[in-house]
Amino acid sequence: MAKNLSERIADRMRNKKATVGAQNRGAFLALKAEIIQALDDRWPVKTIWETLHEEGKVTFSYQAFRNYVNSLILESKQGAAPKAPVEEARPGSQASNEKKTVPATPRTPAPKANPVKPPAPTGFNFDAKPNKEDYL
Repeated sequence: MAKNLSERIADRMRNKKATVGAQNRGAFLALKAEIIQALDDRWPVKTIWETLHEEGKVTFSYQAFRNYVNSLILESKQGAAPKAPVEEARPGSQASNEKKTVPATPRTPAPKANPVKPPAPTGFNFDAKPNKEDYL
């Protein structure tokens, strides 16, 4: 009896070797919780990548790492409520243990002003078709 399409796809996927992009994405997703924690601690993305690259945990480029951060972490956070600014401090300092947040205030759009027509220009106006009565 022939296998249905879902079973054939499952067999194909088990036998298929993962692409380099899929391996890189998998490595990033495995480290996602650590990366989010480092970003929350206000470490730059470049420093996070350099550390993970030196440790051999990521082997892909900084550009790819940055794209993963933007697409998998930052875009998902944009759907959530925006974070209030936090006092910038490095881990281990006293200020990092006492993070202070400022309550977010909702923004309301500025009321639109009624468009006012500018006054008609005064002074010289060039007319390509002259009035012949002006010459008499």
